[in-house]
Amino acid sequence: MAERVVLGVSACLLGERVRYDGRDKHDPDLIAWLAPRCILVPVCPEVEAGLGVPRAPMRLEGDPCDPRVVVLATRQDVTDLLVASAEKRLAELVARGVRGLILTPRSPSCGVGSTPVYAGEQPVAVGDGLFVRVCRRCLPGVPVVEAVRPWSVPAVFDKIFLD
Repeated sequence: MAERVVLGVSACLLGERVRYDGRDKHDPDLIAWLAPRCILVPVCPEVEAGLGVPRAPMRLEGDPCDPRVVVLATRQDVTDLLVASAEKRLAELVARGVRGLILTPRSPSCGVGSTPVYAGEQPVAVGDGLFVRVCRRCLPGVPVVEAVRPWSVPAVFDKIFLD
């Protein structure tokens, strides 16, 4: 039997209750298709940075080319904390042989081209979440995709390995 590929997957997609509101975004179809073929390594940048569950909502703000992550309730900028944690986690994933990441859409950390960036109360752009931005900088050859429905799991898998 061929060796299974290691993929990082948003922990909330795997059914872990790690979202800011204490919920998950469990995707049983994703798990059913990938689990026999891959080793699925849960990833949650906010929890891994020590922000806890539940936590106050956060969003990307400022320069769309270099946004900051700001906690809405307190206006605390947690960008540096999240970047440092992401760099550490990505080093761990590399050591485990990760070949790609499947992440949650619209997340201020995990969105891949889908996360709103705000100036004041209005979104002014959409882009990558902070974890994705760190991935692209630190692991430029590792594919990163969103788990967006409707979608074909095999097509996403092919995107990770054929692009």
